[in-house]
Amino acid sequence: MAAQHSIIGRMARRPVVFTALVLVTGVITGLVLYSRAGFFGLTHQVVVAQSPSGYGIGLDEPAFTEKTRPGVMALAGDLRFIDGSPDTGQYILQALTTFPGFAVSVGAFFLLWRLLWRARDGVYLPQVAGQVRVLGWWLLAGGLLAPQIEHFAMMALLDTMAVGESYYGIKEIPVVVPLVGLGLLALASVLRTGVRMRDDLEGTV
Repeated sequence: MAAQHSIIGRMARRPVVFTALVLVTGVITGLVLYSRAGFFGLTHQVVVAQSPSGYGIGLDEPAFTEKTRPGVMALAGDLRFIDGSPDTGQYILQALTTFPGFAVSVGAFFLLWRLLWRARDGVYLPQVAGQVRVLGWWLLAGGLLAPQIEHFAMMALLDTMAVGESYYGIKEIPVVVPLVGLGLLALASVLRTGVRMRDDLEGTV
């Protein structure tokens, strides 16, 4: 019995879906490329490292004090270090502060497109369940590892410019991407069960 075309399958055949995925990927790419005024910070003339510590540095310059209301103090909380003569190692570290997240995003959209293409003939297929599982593991692993790699790279870059500022402990992890990955792994399990049930039903007909 031929599998009926699913809604996802019909969507996969539409050029607008592919175009939308390309546009979204392009927007994410653009945000990453220009977030540090250059190609992952590689084309910028300086490297910038931000301290993980919070500071309450008072600002007494007129440019800041004239903006405050009576009884209000202007404080700066973030401390950044800028090196105007970076070497190759510093450029590599700066690129690693943004590249892992970019790779996770682009890889996720690529895997999503493969999933849509696999599902063009129906969702209850072994290949579809496998693609959902791969996408789930990609988001789970990437969502957990990418922030830590970027944090480690930032701290290593900070070590090249300051003493006693870096902190190599585990960074707080945004939970949205890993949770989506876990949800997809659960969905893949449901789809595999559905595939087995469909095969059993077809075998009894």
